[in-house]
This record gives sequence, structure tokens and C-alpha cells, in this order.
Amino acid sequence: MVTTEELEATFKKVGNDFGLGDVTAEFAPFRDLKLRWKRTISWAEFSVSDYLAEAPMEVVEGIARTVMSKIRGEPDVSYPEETEQWLMSEEFRELNQDTYIARSRSVDTESENDPVLMRSYGRLLEKGLIGEIEGLKLFWSEKPSEEKSGQSSCLMRVVIMNSRLKEDGVPEEVIDYCLLGQLANIRIGFGLDPAERNIRIADLIKSFAASEETIRWLEDSRIEI
Repeated sequence: MVTTEELEATFKKVGNDFGLGDVTAEFAPFRDLKLRWKRTISWAEFSVSDYLAEAPMEVVEGIARTVMSKIRGEPDVSYPEETEQWLMSEEFRELNQDTYIARSRSVDTESENDPVLMRSYGRLLEKGLIGEIEGLKLFWSEKPSEEKSGQSSCLMRVVIMNSRLKEDGVPEEVIDYCLLGQLANIRIGFGLDPAERNIRIADLIKSFAASEETIRWLEDSRIEI
């Protein structure tokens, strides 16, 4: 386990390499994997997701170097391959998935792998529109929303679908189409440039030949994929 002292020591070492004389770092219980910072020319303060508390030190250092490179404005900065591999690993998911779910305020935890969602997932698998996702957990949101069809975490492999979609009269095809959008986010994985991610997700969703009825239902309901 990475202690707060080890975390700070790693960020100090990397900060010195980037010309920062005074660097502090601490873990924070964010819902998502994220890192926040404050900085001036000579110092920086970092708040780091505690999902990384069980990460190998080389992963922590890789994240520190990547973030500081981005702060400095270096172009085309990406995470080291070993960092991306660990974040997408079964180990990372198993360590953090339950905590992520507990921190997700919108989730109806009693709806885990609800039969309606599991049947939808099964139909997408049978049609070859998506591959099987190890460790996937599907939920409904606690309350219906007038906006997005759902939300998902590619690292935690969790999908929270808008409970508005389980109301009577919603066509199965609508649920399948919306669920595919969230599963596509997970299948694409982590580490891509946001614009490239959006292109790949859109391409995967296009493989679903949605009927005019499905598109019309979403447009009338003002729900986005």
C-alpha cells in the first residue's frame, strides 16, 4: 500500500525534475479517478485519488510525470504503458469497484444486474455488437433524469442507466441502443485523447442499426445517448 508519505515523496522527486522546489501531495476520496492541483512558478499542491493507494510505485510516478508534463504544456503527453495497463487491469477494478459504487450518489444499489438490463446486455452480445466485459456491473439510477441515457466508468466497469428507461412502454430497442453507448465507453478503454475516444465510441454505436422508432422516441424524450 502506498502511504501518504510515499505519495508525497514521489511527487516531490518528480516535481524537482520539473523545477518545482516545493511540492506537497495527499490522497483524497474522489468519486472518480482524478488528480487536482494548485501551483505557482515554484510550488505545487496535489490532491490524488485514493484509488491509487494500492498502485505500484512506478504507476504513481508515471501519473505524476504525466500530469506535470501536461501542466508544463508539453504536447501529446500520454500515460506510460505500464500505468495504463494497471489502471485497466482486473486488479485495479477488484480493489476499487465497490468503493466507486458506494460513492456514486445517483445509483440504486438494489438494482445491481437487474434482469431488464441483463437481458439487454445479452441481446447486444448475441448480435455481436459488443464483446463480453469481465466484472461488469449494471445498475439503474435511483431517480429518473431528463438528460443522459446513463453514465459509465471504463476503469470501474460500472454502468448506471437512467431509470426513466425502465418505465412502462419503453421499447427494448431503446434500452439496447442506450446501453450500447455506455458499454462502448468501457470497451474503448482508458488513455485516449478525448476527441479520439468520442470518434471510436460513435463508430461503435453506429453498428447498431437503430430504427426510426428508436430515434424518434429518444428525440421526443430529449434523452441523449
